This record gives sequence, structure tokens and C-alpha cells, in this order.
Amino acid sequence: MQNILRPFAFLLPSLLSVSLSAQEHKELGRMWTFENAPIGWFQQAYDWKPDDKWLDHARLSSLRFGSKDDKGGTRFFCSASFVSPFGLVMTNHHCARDAIVAAQGQGDWLKDGFYAGSYEAEVKLPGFVMSQMVRQQDVTKQVNESSVEAVQKQAEEQDKDHMHQVIALYQGGMYQLYSFKIFDDLRLVCAPHGQVAHFGGDPDNFCFPRWGLDFTFVRAYEGGKPVDSKANHFRWKTEGAKEGELVFVTGNPGTTGRLKTVAQCEYMRDHSFPGRLRMVHAELEALNAKAKESPEEERKLRATILRNENTRKAVQGYLDGLLDPRIMAIKQKAEADLRAAVAKDAGLQQKHGDAWDKIVAIQLEKAAAKGDQKLLQEIVARENAEQKRIGEACFAVYGTSIPPDATMSLRISDGVVKGFPMNGTVAPFFTSLYGLFARHTEFGGQHPFDLPQPWIDALPKLDLKTPFNLVSTCDIIGGNSGSPMIDKDQRIVGLIFDGNIESLGNNFVFDDEVSRSVSVHPAIIVESLRKVYAAGALADELEKQKPRPRSADGKKYAPADTVGR
Repeated sequence: MQNILRPFAFLLPSLLSVSLSAQEHKELGRMWTFENAPIGWFQQAYDWKPDDKWLDHARLSSLRFGSKDDKGGTRFFCSASFVSPFGLVMTNHHCARDAIVAAQGQGDWLKDGFYAGSYEAEVKLPGFVMSQMVRQQDVTKQVNESSVEAVQKQAEEQDKDHMHQVIALYQGGMYQLYSFKIFDDLRLVCAPHGQVAHFGGDPDNFCFPRWGLDFTFVRAYEGGKPVDSKANHFRWKTEGAKEGELVFVTGNPGTTGRLKTVAQCEYMRDHSFPGRLRMVHAELEALNAKAKESPEEERKLRATILRNENTRKAVQGYLDGLLDPRIMAIKQKAEADLRAAVAKDAGLQQKHGDAWDKIVAIQLEKAAAKGDQKLLQEIVARENAEQKRIGEACFAVYGTSIPPDATMSLRISDGVVKGFPMNGTVAPFFTSLYGLFARHTEFGGQHPFDLPQPWIDALPKLDLKTPFNLVSTCDIIGGNSGSPMIDKDQRIVGLIFDGNIESLGNNFVFDDEVSRSVSVHPAIIVESLRKVYAAGALADELEKQKPRPRSADGKKYAPADTVGR
């Protein structure tokens, strides 16, 4: 096999020119890969285009958050970004829950929050890692001539300093080799109270208006010192973005099914999702019963229960999307358009034209197989082969003018800050600190609308006009949690942590009429750091790019401080 890897040379993006008055095939979304960023679309839609330097900086400032498993592998599940020159990383509190629990010892930092007032007091998070994508290469030809495993093995042999992944895009229509720098010395810097991070709990999850202070800061270290991220980090913009402003989300969406066929969606609607919901409900019932046995059990299980509640509501939202006739009508039209384009080309029709009909038959086989796992595995293997044929057909017709489905790999999504019609009225594009205290008051301070006592104590000094959460039309899904939302100048104007309930149907077709991504506003992060968490030095690092202050003798950093202990 030929030498496929050229270490230390990132291939510059192939800039796609799109001359459109409106996005074609919008139903397939806006989760663009960096190597095929739609420069023409950006220029046509927003009268603005990034250059290679802009794209490289955004890519290198963006991270994935994950953990190592017992077998030495790494599982990535969230997004993150460098937000200061000193290795400071921002992600979501709900992404870092397990890391916080693992580090807290006998304390309860998940409940009470944590702030390290000095570098020395930043707590190691063993087993957790961040990855930074440093190189990309199209290896479609090499994979088709050999295998994914062979291509990845050669990359690992040629460059042992990076982690490598061969990722199938367009269901196998294209393969990319992504290479990553790994940061495996991560330390906890600051986390808010769990209840204010997850304010509103399960009832407010996937909803907007919303008041969730869902942030956590960690720091990446190398050689025992904070990483020098001066060249690649996002600057901070406390005032955030204005309504109608162009914004971007750079993150790692996990999985979407926009290239799934109508028949596959119908199978998920009628079989997969209802079955999964029954399992999640049963698991939650058992977990809640166990948590009631003692305060210690509740403390240990709290993060797991929250994760399962999130799964339950997400799966219900996906199911509701497939039950929506409007969503399915968009799906049916998209499939009909693609099949018609394939049929116009005799070669494509002969090679791929019957794949959709075979997928239909396979869904009937899956339904009949029921609990026979061995038979299901064989059926799914055949289904995957047909999906690859459809992916190849789709790529042959549309190329990179459409984005591939999410694969937990780095993407850039464009959108605008914008409210939406809701329940017969209109949701504003942002909420304020006024609303947090109003919701606490209106529900009588009862869980999950209760505020921690330090927040109640801080009320007299807080600016209640401070923006709290905001929404945009950017295209996100699970895995985007922790993604930075940036403006054209690559300043942080939001921290993605959720979508509204209407956005869950975007798993299958993208529509931004009412679906919205939900972010933490940078202003409430700074307000809380300065006035609730006594973390002015951290706020200065964000706003003023200042390192932590040293004591008068120049040898020691300011003493550590913790919240709620």
C-alpha cells in the first residue's frame, strides 16, 4: 500500500464554491467538515467568507472531551475549546459530571461546586482527555483498495505521536483520516453548583426559555505546566451576540440519520425507539429506587440518573420527530429527489438504484427477527452494506455540496441568533437573570426549581439584567454539548449545552423554522464568577487574557478557594 500519511502537514481545505440564493438540500443540514467548508455558501448567505487562516485557527482552538476505558481505548462524548492563552478549556458541567465525581473524593463538588484559586489547587482528572485535530487527509481510495483497519494501522506506525481515526463520511461515500494531539493531563479549575447548572431539571431539559448555568472550566497541562495555547484559543466577548448576528458552532456532533432512508426511519419509529424508551424507563425506576436507600447512594448515582433522564427525553424527542407528518414529508421528498437524480444516470442506477428497495426488505426482516441477536447481527451487516451503496450514490450526485451525517468528528455550523414562535407566543432570543429568580420564586423554591443558598445570598449584588441563555439557528445534536459558539471575529458569544424540544427531529432532517440550539451566555458566566464564586482571577483570565496573579514574593500563587464547602 502506498504511503498515505504526510506527517506534520495539514492539508488545506478544498474551498467549495456555491453560488446560491438559498441553501440547496437544506434538509441535510449544516454540519460542515472543515476540509470542505462551504465558503461560497457563507459568502452568498452572509456576504462574508473565511480564509484558510480563519478556518485553521477555529479548528485548532476546538477540542473533543472524552475518557479512557479499561481496555486503553478512548471514548469521546462532548466538545470543548481553548478560551485563554494558558491552556484553559471550557466545556459543559453535564459533560464533566463524571470527571468531577471522580475527583471530588469525600466532598460533594457536583452539588456544591468547586473553584481552584491557584494553579497548584487545580485538581487532576485521571482518565479524562482532550483531543485537538491537527491534520486531515482524504483516504477514500486507500480504504476502498484495502480497509479502514489497514489505513489506520499504517497511520499509527508512521506517526506515533498522534492519535488517528479513519472516519466514514456519507455512509462510506468518503473516508477521512483525522490525526489528533491528545492532552491527557487535565485539571479541574471551576464548576458551579450542580443545581444551578441543571436548573429546572428534567422538566426544563430540551426547552427554552431556559436558565441553565451549564459550564465547567478545566486546564490542560503538559510537562507539569499549563499548555501554551496563545496561538490557538478563542477570545471572550462578555456582551455576546446581537439578534440576527451571524454565529458559528465548532464542535463534534455525535450521530444523525439524515441519509437514513424513509423505511429505516419508519422502523425506528415503530420498533427501535419505543423499545429503547421502555428500557430507559425501567433503568430510571431502578436507579431512583436505589438512590432513595441513603444519601450516600443518592450522591453516587446522581450523575447517572441525570444522564438517563437526558437519554429518556432525547429518545422521546426523536420518536416525536418521526411521528410528525411534516418531518416525514420532508424526508420522503429528500429521498425521492436523490433517487430521481440517481435514475437519470444509467451507471449510477445500475450500481446503486436497487439499494433503497433492499433496505425496505431488510426492515421487514429486522421486525420479524425480534430478539434473535445472532440473526439481527447478520441482517444489520447486510443493511450496512446497502447503506454504504446509498452513501456512495449520494456522494456521487451531491459531492461535498452537502454535509455528511454527524460522526463525532469536528464540524462547523453556521446560523444566526434568533428567537422563535412558541406556544402561541414568541420566545425571545435570550433570557436574563431576572428569569432565574422569578422561576425559583414562582415554583416556591421547590426542586428542580430551587436555587443554592449562595445564589440567594448574592441576589443584592447581582445585575438582574444579565443575559443568561440564548438561542440560534445553528445545526447541533448530542456531542455538540460543550461546543463554543463564536462570532466572525472568533470571540466566544455562547456555550452550547442543549437544543429546544423541536430540534430533536433534526436528527433525521434539518429544519430551522422553530428548532434552535441553546447556549449559556458569556455574560452570566462572568457575572457568576465575579459575584457568586469569588473567582475574579478566572474572570480576568477570560476577559483580559491575564494569567493567575502571584503573591508579593513572586513565588506562590494566590491561595486556593472552594465553593460551598
